[in-house]
Amino acid sequence: MKKKRTHSSDIDVLRHKAEAMLKLGLKNKLTIPESKEEMQRVVHELAVYQIELEMQQEELLQTRLDLEESLESYSELYDFAPLAYLTLDSKGKIRKANLTATQLLGIDRSCLVGNRLGMFIYSEDIPVFNAMLDRVFSSKGHEYCEVAILVAGTPASSADTFLSGAAAPEHGHKVRIVAVQSSNGSECRAVISDLSTQKHDEKEEAIPQKLLIHDGMTKLQRKGAGAVSDFNHNLLDKVIHSRIRFAVLSYLYSVNEATFVDIREKVRTTDGNLSVHMRILESTEYISCDKDFQARKPQTIYRITPRGRDALVNYKNCLLSFAVG
Repeated sequence: MKKKRTHSSDIDVLRHKAEAMLKLGLKNKLTIPESKEEMQRVVHELAVYQIELEMQQEELLQTRLDLEESLESYSELYDFAPLAYLTLDSKGKIRKANLTATQLLGIDRSCLVGNRLGMFIYSEDIPVFNAMLDRVFSSKGHEYCEVAILVAGTPASSADTFLSGAAAPEHGHKVRIVAVQSSNGSECRAVISDLSTQKHDEKEEAIPQKLLIHDGMTKLQRKGAGAVSDFNHNLLDKVIHSRIRFAVLSYLYSVNEATFVDIREKVRTTDGNLSVHMRILESTEYISCDKDFQARKPQTIYRITPRGRDALVNYKNCLLSFAVG
C-alpha cells in the first residue's frame, strides 16, 4: 500500500506567491465578462481547470512519494552492499561511504567522511594509491591498486589513534581498490575488496579437491593400476564441488530455509563471496530465493529446491563410491 502525504504548507506557499505575482501585475489583469452567459462559461472553464490542476498536483505528489521511497530503497542497498563503496575527490578525501566501508576501516562514518583515504593506508603504499588516483582523474577508464590498510575490525580507539598520526598496527589487510571517475569529473567512485579474505576462501575451497585427490590416490594404491578406470571426475557435480556451495546446500538441506545473514555466519565467508556462489546455485535452480522487507530492511530468504536435494544426495553418493568402490 502506498503512503499518502499532505503538503498543505507547500500549497499555501504557492498560493501566496501567485497572489503576490497578481498584485505586481506579472499576470494579465482579469477581465469581467459583461453577459451572464459569458460569466457562466468562464466559471465552468475555471472549475474544469481547477480539477485538472488538482489531478496534476496529485500525480506530482505521488511521483514525489515514489521517488522518495526509491531513494530510501537505494540508500539501504548502498549501505548494506557486500563491498565497501567510497566516493573520493581528486585529493583522496572521502565524501561518501557505505556501512561496509566503515566496518572494513574500523571507524564510524561520522569520523570517516571528510578524512583522506590515504590516512588509512600504510606509508609504504601511499605512493601506489596516489598514482592510481592520478590515473583515475586523467582518464575515463577503471583503475586499480593493491595496498595494505588498517586491520578490519580494529576498535574505534585504535582507528582514532591511527588518524591522529600514531604508528600503524603491525598487521594490515591487503585490499584492492578499483575506482572510476564520475560524470561530473570532480569525484570518483571506489570499491574496496579484501584480498586477505578472498585468498583465505580460495585456500579453503581447495581442501575438498585435495581430499578427493588423496582418496583417489589411496584407492589406486589399494587396488592397483587397473582401478584407474574406476575414477571419473566428470561424474562430480561441478556446481556443488566447491566448499562454499557444498556447505550452503548442506545447511539448507538440514534447515529447509535460512536468511542470507544466517548462511553467511554458518559458512563463514564474506558477503561478496557468498553472493557470487548463491547466484550460481540460483541459476542452476538448486536453491530458490524470496525477497521481502522486515522493519524497513531488505530480507532475503533462501530454500533448497527438490532438484537441489537430489543433486546433493547424488554428489555425496558419488564421493562415497570413489572412497568405497
